[in-house]
Amino acid sequence: MEYRSIDSWTGEYDEDYCYTCTKFVESDHDGNCPICDNHIEFTDEFASGDVAKTTISSSPSVSSTGDIWGRSSGYTWGGNTSTWNTHQGSSLSGMWSTGSSWFGQQDNDAARILKHKSHLDSLCKVVDPTVHHTLEFNNASTGYTNMKTGRIVIDGNLLKNDDDKLDVCAGLSIHEKLHLVHTKPLTKWEKDFSYNNRLDNHQSELLHSIANSVEDEYIEKQLGNDCAGFVKYIVATKEYYFNEKVKDTLEQASSNPYLDLMNTLLALIRYPENINADRKKRHAKHIQFFARALKNALDSRENVLKAIETLYRYMNTVADKMAEEHGEDIKDEAGEKMAEMKDKLSDADLSEEDWKEIEKKIERDAKKRRDRMTTMEKLLGDSASASTFKQICGATDYKPHKDDKDSHLDPSLIEALKDLEDSDYTETELGKSEAPSRTERKITWRTANPTSYEIDRYKLDSKSIKTQTNSLKKKIQLYGNREQFTIRNQKRGKIDKRMLHRIPMDRRDIFSTTIIKEDKPLDVCLLVDESGSMNSYMGHARQSCIAVKEALQENAMLNLWVMGHTADGHDGWHNDPRSTNMTLYHSPTITDRPFAIGSMKARYENRDGNAILSAADKVKQETDNPMSNKLMIIFSDGSPAAIGYGGDAGIRHTAKVVKGLEAKGWSVIQVGFGGAHYQERMFSNHIYVNDTNQLANNISKIIRKVIKI
Repeated sequence: MEYRSIDSWTGEYDEDYCYTCTKFVESDHDGNCPICDNHIEFTDEFASGDVAKTTISSSPSVSSTGDIWGRSSGYTWGGNTSTWNTHQGSSLSGMWSTGSSWFGQQDNDAARILKHKSHLDSLCKVVDPTVHHTLEFNNASTGYTNMKTGRIVIDGNLLKNDDDKLDVCAGLSIHEKLHLVHTKPLTKWEKDFSYNNRLDNHQSELLHSIANSVEDEYIEKQLGNDCAGFVKYIVATKEYYFNEKVKDTLEQASSNPYLDLMNTLLALIRYPENINADRKKRHAKHIQFFARALKNALDSRENVLKAIETLYRYMNTVADKMAEEHGEDIKDEAGEKMAEMKDKLSDADLSEEDWKEIEKKIERDAKKRRDRMTTMEKLLGDSASASTFKQICGATDYKPHKDDKDSHLDPSLIEALKDLEDSDYTETELGKSEAPSRTERKITWRTANPTSYEIDRYKLDSKSIKTQTNSLKKKIQLYGNREQFTIRNQKRGKIDKRMLHRIPMDRRDIFSTTIIKEDKPLDVCLLVDESGSMNSYMGHARQSCIAVKEALQENAMLNLWVMGHTADGHDGWHNDPRSTNMTLYHSPTITDRPFAIGSMKARYENRDGNAILSAADKVKQETDNPMSNKLMIIFSDGSPAAIGYGGDAGIRHTAKVVKGLEAKGWSVIQVGFGGAHYQERMFSNHIYVNDTNQLANNISKIIRKVIKI
């Protein structure tokens, strides 16, 4: 790559740019424009010691595109390879796509976005696992990081319609996490500098814009040193925002000369390729100073702070000088006000003297108002606000283009995403050999969040089934019993005091042995069919499940899970076809919602074999005793029925799954309701319950029979 000095890159010009006339002119001997007579040169090369020292320093070398630091592809630092990049053309979009093109429904969009959010969150953890963060998508148009709370917010709109910008989102997430890792010293320095130098709001925002832009490069350089594999995603982000989104903004000069110069500074730092020939010529002298100030800026934290302070003092001086020359003219303001007054009071009986006095009063008021204005208010006029510097070319923040109308996630989609997060929504897949077909492997998981109505329903069901619950507690109380047996008349062991009288008779069987018998720990899973056909029987199934759960949950020797299952879409009919949808109501780790079963209800379809496999996998993953006995009790009313899964094929698959679990040591019991069609074809151990008053007796008998207690 060709390198040359920054002075050579910008060029030396005989003409200067007049911001008032917006033309290149030859200034007179006083440095004024020959057309408007306004001063052209707004710099003070000796405004402070740092500014003076920077002005006389040697010219740094830059690349042919104006890069001061010799960055690699996309103006980033470090490597271009990644351990995450070895598949699908090095694209996160390829690696983490959902495997389905069916995203027509809002809740499916939310599930897809939530899945990506989980992956992006994992990337942020890899950047630095020791620094806490939370990640979320925003419904506003820009992202940010809260340095106090560790909250990272990024633009979710990029993923609203498809996954094409997943790499860009990865870069955004990583960039914001880098701020949490590295930027706290800058935040403190910036606060102290503003306080010690008594900066007003606009000056503080100017300082922050410069600081944030230099800091962005500093933290991305640290990523190149510490985690070079992730640099590729920063490349994707910078190319998207600065090449696609910002380039056209920089094509023309801003109507405000000061903001136009700020655009040039920030572009030089973040993406100098966007500085076109006209902009380069317009700001040549300023660019030469900027490059000198930035030359060694990223070598250390101290250099970062020094460069920021130097650039701030320079730009603050430029603001003062521009405000003197181009600030809002009092005469012009008074003239506009007078024209407005004459139009408004055209019918009033006012003499020429009256109008003169009115004009004097307007001019006095305008002067008082101007005297109270800060430099930036004078310079920027009506656009002066504390957020002005956040709304320039976009180089201070990764944000959408100003013309993007639909630049945020719909509130309803944000709400759907929040609901999924609150329910701990996740997606898994069955193994290819386990699923009935390759298109029926998807499993979705949610944790139940009962409403107040559903909590009350649980309490009512629990009360109505209390007699059966108490009976079950008595009938299956042997689980976890610890029994001690003493065997006497032994020839070795501990001396039995009751047999001491036999010693004179030369008896040697005066010892005893103690044997302790303790039940093996047990993992119990209650799985309830929540298909639409259960509508007439769901009350009985829910009550039965509550009775068994309450009978077992206080036993310390048991781990207990309660789950429900439906199919082909948890929230709508066929909105997630060929999926199996699991709801977790209770587990050893979910103890904060004791009434969750109250939200159990009949929903859609049922893919029984997949649900049974998924439930068993969940227990296997979460149990604290892998060698414990395993018992699954399934509450259902009939045969499988789902898209592509019904009739003989569904029955055969369910039977195969049950036999496979039993071969692995599981005990599987089905409790049937309603017709309970074909239960004998799918389950070796099953009972039929048509009267919940017989529940305790029937269930306790088959449990004792199956697990042999």
